[in-house]
Amino acid sequence: MKTGLTHALTSVRWYVQSVMGDRDYDRYLAHHASEHGASAPLTEREYWRQRFADQDRNPQGRCC
Repeated sequence: MKTGLTHALTSVRWYVQSVMGDRDYDRYLAHHASEHGASAPLTEREYWRQRFADQDRNPQGRCC
């Protein structure tokens, strides 16, 4: 029973982090390593700055 509850909580945590964008930088690093391995990736701070600047330049449907 405890294993099932732990698995459920882990799944919920993963889902919430994915929806909120917490895993986006990790996905960026994986993509960068596979597609652009020779160059250095952006730091996490640079990544988020660029991402928010891109959203401001090209607004799409979002809740807020």
